[in-house]
Amino acid sequence: MSEQLPGWDDPELVALGQHFRDELRAEAEAYEELAARDHLRGRDLAAVALELLHRGDVVAAAVGARTFTGEVTYAAGDLLCLRTPSVDLDLALHGPVALHVVEQVRSGGRPRGPGPGSFKARLAEHEHAGSELEVGCPALGVDLRGRIVAVAPDHLVLDADGRRWYLGLVAVAYTAVDRAAHTGGAAR
Repeated sequence: MSEQLPGWDDPELVALGQHFRDELRAEAEAYEELAARDHLRGRDLAAVALELLHRGDVVAAAVGARTFTGEVTYAAGDLLCLRTPSVDLDLALHGPVALHVVEQVRSGGRPRGPGPGSFKARLAEHEHAGSELEVGCPALGVDLRGRIVAVAPDHLVLDADGRRWYLGLVAVAYTAVDRAAHTGGAAR
């Protein structure tokens, strides 16, 4: 008499097969989560800014007590440019800043076009353009409105409020140009 082998419709085999599939799926999901976390660990803030530029999402940037919300228009090195309803903001990513996505958009985004390679280079553009702008230094508790006279190796010289200010570049978190008062090179 021959012993009959269980068939594919055997309830125990079906349950065992489902159990193995569930284990494989859980293991694959765990590996995907680890890979995603490693990807996040491997990026710097400049890479995040570039991704936000390419996606076109509406982003909020918190700097000190101020928050600016708008679309990323340019990103390179330690520079993120944000277009808000009222100002064009140039943000130093090397400083104390927090970014978050306010609204994910389904289409849009931009490629990175030509432009300055760093926040300091953007400050030099403002110097050459003679832009009237706000310079934010939240760590020092000052926001100044004026014109950049010179961008030096470790500081900038700003004429504001009838005074000449010498601001360490590490203290400068952002510049903001009022679009209503200014047309030209400030918007990227």
